[in-house]
Formats: sequence, structure tokens, C-alpha cells
Amino acid sequence: MNDGFQIILMAIIGALIGGLTNMLAIRMLFRPYETKYLFGRRLPLTPGVIPRRREEASIKMGEIVTRHLLTPDAFIEKIKSRETQNFIMLFIDRQIETIESEKLTLRYFLERINEGLADKVVKGFNAQLSDKVTAEGARLYQQEIRNLVPTDAMATLDDKIGTLQPQITQKIEEYINSEKGYQDLYTMTDEFVEHRGRLARSLKYLMSKETIVQNIRYELNKLIHHPKMTEIQVRIINDEYERIKNSRVDALISERDQQRLIDSVYDVLRERIDIEGILDYPIEDFNREMFESFKTRGKYQLRDNIIEYLGQNTGRIVEKLQLAQVVKKQIDSFELSHIEDLVMEISSKEFRMITLLGFFLGGMIGIVQGLIVVFL
Repeated sequence: MNDGFQIILMAIIGALIGGLTNMLAIRMLFRPYETKYLFGRRLPLTPGVIPRRREEASIKMGEIVTRHLLTPDAFIEKIKSRETQNFIMLFIDRQIETIESEKLTLRYFLERINEGLADKVVKGFNAQLSDKVTAEGARLYQQEIRNLVPTDAMATLDDKIGTLQPQITQKIEEYINSEKGYQDLYTMTDEFVEHRGRLARSLKYLMSKETIVQNIRYELNKLIHHPKMTEIQVRIINDEYERIKNSRVDALISERDQQRLIDSVYDVLRERIDIEGILDYPIEDFNREMFESFKTRGKYQLRDNIIEYLGQNTGRIVEKLQLAQVVKKQIDSFELSHIEDLVMEISSKEFRMITLLGFFLGGMIGIVQGLIVVFL
């Protein structure tokens, strides 16, 4: 065998050994997928590197993604980018156009969030309104009248009470001296004379009933203007007025009337507020001026608020998402053959270069070995 052929042969053998070794090493990254046994003993290098280290690899991959790739800072930078701002602004503009063109209502958005949510809002609002009215009614019923009436109104009432006694006296006097008062006194006098025994009946022989009635009217007029009577009237009026002022509302109104009053207030408020009508009213028509202001200026403030909120809460959101666990779960759910296909698809060019490098280095080593053999 001549020296040149020997060198070429060793170069070919070296190249085959180097290239096939690299091909086998690449193959053994994934194969075999499971542990192989021979005569009950596990064969070395089974399963492949990636199947054997799959759990550790998925954990490390999740950590790499969250610590170095999808970090809060990366999210914040993306959120504050001009591209994201334009996207949010475009989204807001499209929502405004949809609200205007389709006359969207609050009920529409509530139902989009969760079917039946609008009815729950109505029931919840009415329940809250009923509870508030009942609680406020119970609180007011336990208050004293003086604490419920404004100070100015109470001062006015105090002044009015001071003029009440002369007005009562005037009304009594007008009644006594009226035709109606005369007829009532005459009827009562007649009943007294006819039904109070012989002594009472004897009065009609001494004076006429008309005279008796006139005398009674005269004495009643004197009585109601007597200073003592005036003093009694003033005292009774003031005492009763103070009693009412210092009384609690529930002492003056029966429980049945209290509940009726609460129910009436609740019905009036529910009718005035009309939560059903509010939910079915087009959003743009609630306040046209305010809606136009939102379209021209408010939407930019909304965009800035969204970006600010996301920026301030990105860390907490990323933490809640548990991206490391998500990545690990997804990797663990892949079939090993699928992972192999992905890696080979991504790195096929690099693996080919490694294989070719193995052939090249093996060939070079074979040539060097051939030269050493020839010259030695």
C-alpha cells in the first residue's frame, strides 16, 4: 500500500468517525425517548439527554422566560411604547364609533361582561335602595322632632306658637257669637233643661231659653278673655308644643304608618331613578356635551390612565399570571417527538454545520495520523 493511499484512507476513516459521532451525539439528545434495559439492567445513556432532563429543562426554561425575557420591565417598556399607545387609542376610537353607530347602552356592555349581569345590577340596586331607605327611615324615626327641623324653621315655629293663643281665642269668640254657635248652645241648653230633672226644667219658667243662651254666650265671652284663662291656654299650648318637639318621631307615628311611609319613599325614589331606563338609554345621549368632550379630550386622558395603571401594576399582574408555571406546563404537555421536531426545525442548519465540522475535523485528524505513520 503506497503512502498516499494510506493517508487518504485514514482521512476517510477519520472523517466518517468524526461526522458519524457528531450525528449520533445530536441524535442522542432526544433518542431514545424512554429507558432501555438489557437483561434487567438499564443501558447507559438511556433515555436521551432531553427526555432525561425534561423536568429540569422545563423549570429552567420557565425561569429564563420570566427572569430574562418576559420581565416586568420588558412589559412596561412595551406598554409605554408609541406602538402600544397608538393601539390603545385606535381601540378607544373604534369603541366610540361603535357606541355612536349602534346606539349602545349600559345593558349591552353589562351583558357582554356576563350574561344576566344587567338584571343582577337592577336587583342589586333596588335591594340597596330599599336597605338605605329602611335604614335611614329607622334612624330618622329615632330622632327627636327638634333635631330634624332646621334651626331657622324651628325659630319660625317658636314665633308662630307665640301668636297661636290669640288666634285660638279669636276663633272661639267668632264661633260663640256666630249663628252656628248660637244654635249649638241653644240645642245643648234645651237638652239640659229637658233631661236634667225637675229643677232644671223649672228654669224655663223663670226665663226663656233664648235668655239662658244669651247669658251663657255672655259668660263664655268673659271667660275666654279672662287673664287666668289666657294664662292657662298659653301654658297648655307651650307644654304641648315642647312635648311634641322633644318627642321621637316613632312616638307620634304608628309602626304601620312608619312602614307605609318608608314604602312610599322607596316607590317614589325607584320611579324617579328608574334604573331599568338608565341601563337601556344610549350612552351617548346621557349627556351629549360630556360625550363630545370625551371624544375630543377625555379619550386621551383615558389612554394615559390605562397606560399608567398597567405600568404601576405590571409586576403584580405578571406575578399573578405565573408565567414560569405556564411555560413549564406547556413544555411538559408536548410530546417528545414534537419537541424534537421543533428543535430540529429551529437548529437544523446549525446541526448540519456541526455534522460537517465533525467530518472535516475527523478527516484532518486522519490526514495527520496518516502523515505520522508514513514518516515514522
